Amino acid sequence: MQKLGEKKITKPELFKLVEADFSLVPTLIEGIGSPKAAIRYGCGSVLMDLCEKHPSRMYPYMDNFI
Repeated sequence: MQKLGEKKITKPELFKLVEADFSLVPTLIEGIGSPKAAIRYGCGSVLMDLCEKHPSRMYPYMDNFI
């Protein structure tokens, strides 16, 4: 998340990392609560993209979104 806040990683790069390892999803969910806007919106955007492309893989995390 620090790299995202410092803009050392792009949203597409983060998407590919999480897409390769879905165990990182809880970290993205945690990032939504960050006080830094770049982290909060970056995580939110990646999560939305993951939900669109891999809805069945994201279903176990649905309670976090609700």
